[in-house]
Amino acid sequence: MSFASLQSSRPRPSKAAALMAVSAGCLLGAVMAADAAAATGDLIQKPDATGCLSAVGACSPGKALDGAFSVTVSPDGNSAYVASEDGDAVAVFDRAPDGTLTQKAGTAGCISDTGTGPCADGRALDNAVSVTVSPDGRSAYVASTASGAVAVFDRAADGTLTQKPGTAGCISDTGADGCADGRALAFAVSVTVTPDGRSAYVASAISGAVAVFDRAPDGTLTQNPGTAGCVSETGAGGCADGRALGFAVSVTVSPDGNSAYVASAGSDAVAVFDRAPDGTLTQKPGTAGCVSETGASPCADGRALDGAFSVTVSPDGRSAYVASFVSDAVAVFDRAPNGTLTQTPGTAGCISETGAGGCADGRALEDAGSVTVSPDGRSAYVASQQSDAVAVLDRAADGTLAQKPGTAGCISDTGAGGCADGRALVGARSVTVSPDGRSTYVASRGSGAVAVFDREPLPAPRPDPPEPPQPRPPSVPDTTRPLLSGLSLSPARFRAAAKGPSAAARVGSRVSYRLSEPATVRFRVERALPGRRARGRCAKPRRSNRRGKRCTRNITLPGAFTHQGKTGQNTLTFRGRLRGRKLRPGRYRLRAIATDPAGNKSQPARGRFRIVRR
Repeated sequence: MSFASLQSSRPRPSKAAALMAVSAGCLLGAVMAADAAAATGDLIQKPDATGCLSAVGACSPGKALDGAFSVTVSPDGNSAYVASEDGDAVAVFDRAPDGTLTQKAGTAGCISDTGTGPCADGRALDNAVSVTVSPDGRSAYVASTASGAVAVFDRAADGTLTQKPGTAGCISDTGADGCADGRALAFAVSVTVTPDGRSAYVASAISGAVAVFDRAPDGTLTQNPGTAGCVSETGAGGCADGRALGFAVSVTVSPDGNSAYVASAGSDAVAVFDRAPDGTLTQKPGTAGCVSETGASPCADGRALDGAFSVTVSPDGRSAYVASFVSDAVAVFDRAPNGTLTQTPGTAGCISETGAGGCADGRALEDAGSVTVSPDGRSAYVASQQSDAVAVLDRAADGTLAQKPGTAGCISDTGAGGCADGRALVGARSVTVSPDGRSTYVASRGSGAVAVFDREPLPAPRPDPPEPPQPRPPSVPDTTRPLLSGLSLSPARFRAAAKGPSAAARVGSRVSYRLSEPATVRFRVERALPGRRARGRCAKPRRSNRRGKRCTRNITLPGAFTHQGKTGQNTLTFRGRLRGRKLRPGRYRLRAIATDPAGNKSQPARGRFRIVRR
């Protein structure tokens, strides 16, 4: 039995009045003024074939999408996955930076229960209706109603899925399909993984329960033993006894990991659980443990919860929302730090298709079956099967919802209901927003498709205005001389290069020196020549001073070269050339004077060297 057939067996109130209201809304929408410039949260379907993927219609070609029921995006934003009820499969897509989806080629593009499609052959995928990816991006899990199971997949860096081998690849209510034997998995409808990645939970409709699993670092699931392994409506199946879990169809965990919530279509309620660090769930006592349409069970009395089908918590953890397919509505709850839910009073507590039940009046909410909140917390989206649409709601800082006005408030398959005209939205079943907040995807059961939308993100914050320029303090003249020290050449004996510049070449001697501050260093070469002492100095040998004491005089040669020095140690290579000519063999000194930017000059520093023939 498919999920759709089981759901349709549930009695629904007459929709005649609602249909008349929708028709009136169409006429009203036709004469409304064009929408203003795009605002945060607005959806625009991608043009042409990029706006949807399907095996039929004017969409990009897709496979394993029959009865597309659930869509999710990986935490890294690089992949998307669709669980297909009629295709008994999960389809695999690459996601581009602009949000476009491309199905992987060959059998990497899908895994089905029988390998048809053509897909890779999988197990426990009969009537696959829910798919999720672990926060670490290394695992994917699929809940399948007919298999009564959760299938377990390894996810590669490129997004490819591979089912784990043997019993690690699935856990089923009966241990069929080569799966591990589990409990409370009859008609498994929804699977989620906790933010810390250590637990997984499955909501199962026929079991009227939520099953509890430990998740290993490699993604393997192990059901908790005894009553810690599940909580059911009657305590049957060896589970802990719970309330408001009749026909449990959706489970989610709060961002802080301290609470779990289950939407139950049979109980017309949302059940509230405390989550322990080891993943164990304990339902809150008394009326704090559930909120139901009539207050039965006993639960707190709520509204717009008839056929509660999907529950989600906002990224800031301050709000919870429930989409209800019989109420044609989304219910709004404040979430306390301890996880307790309190429905917002008055019309702020719900939005319904007709405004019934004391709710605000909305559109495109018939058979509301999926609700999600954008990562920036500014928007909520509802996929509505009977409306063939996705409703677009603004979310305020206090968690209240308001549907966008005009055609910005919804997109439907035909443009009915005062909505913008869309494609591939027949039987819209699931809606999700990419982690970067720039794309929204809708899985549509009737269209056998996934629709692709660009989402207007939250505007980037404006930069703070520049501070006014502050008056500069009067500058203090720099009168400190730079200190040049440690001038040396290594080797001190070398052959002059035959050609090339004076410095910065491979052949020659390495000149080293230290500076106390950045400065320009000017180098001069002094040649050592023999002399005679005369009148207190070393002079050139002449007849007149031939009796003077021998000495060495240093003659400064024409030409110089410079080096831009930094604070600390500096090096350069001197090639034994000056003014384009090589120095003759003999003894020399290299003299250096540093000049800083303020014009202060250092004391001269000298280093000795010798030019040799070979």
